[in-house]
Amino acid sequence: MIFCILGGMGLVSFLYPRQCVGCKKNGKYFCDRCLSKVRLDDEWRCSECNEKSIGGVTHFGCRNKDSLDGMVSFLAYKGLIGAGIRSLKYKFLRKLEDEFYKIFLSAVKNKLKSNQAADLIDFLKLKPVVVPVPLYWRKLNYRGFNQAGVMGEMIAKIFDFKLKDKVLVRKKQTKPQAKLSKRERRENLKLAFVIGERKIFENVLLVDDVWTTGETMRSAGRVLKKSGVKRVWGLTLAR
Repeated sequence: MIFCILGGMGLVSFLYPRQCVGCKKNGKYFCDRCLSKVRLDDEWRCSECNEKSIGGVTHFGCRNKDSLDGMVSFLAYKGLIGAGIRSLKYKFLRKLEDEFYKIFLSAVKNKLKSNQAADLIDFLKLKPVVVPVPLYWRKLNYRGFNQAGVMGEMIAKIFDFKLKDKVLVRKKQTKPQAKLSKRERRENLKLAFVIGERKIFENVLLVDDVWTTGETMRSAGRVLKKSGVKRVWGLTLAR
């Protein structure tokens, strides 16, 4: 009898059942009860000062020639979404991807319905290439994947854009940004990114999993702009 059960559900599923990353209930990584509490990030903020900005466009007074042109995040980084991203990043649960994709797709559709989404939509019409924020090679080898790359794959699939994960290279290992001061964050990421693929793209959608301080995204964006990219928008799953 046991073999019939295993044949129907699979040995791996039997030994390691899917467990909600929020409440630990068996069945799915994101159970319906926890999903009902997930909230869209309905704010639009400037990529430089983090204050509110219409449509996520970088304030004119904050902007310089190497700034991001705009920034968008889709979900609030708390509860189930925060737990899911941490599980993907630190527990290496790539099995989360299928369920994450459905959440991401729904969030993108809802965010684009906002009356502030016009500038982002105009940029997306240009069909920018998707460039994930890279990991340092040692961390990538240890983890086996780049969580920003996973998000980049999802965005490329949603919009049918080209994914270019060799455009940026992270050439030095950096400290976690969260515990550093503003000055230390910028110093920490100084010269962290370089251009890998030398072909210059006119428009880039720079993708990461989470916007926290924003310095990682700004630093990577500066390198892209200095290389000749005309327009760069930042995009993260959560903020």
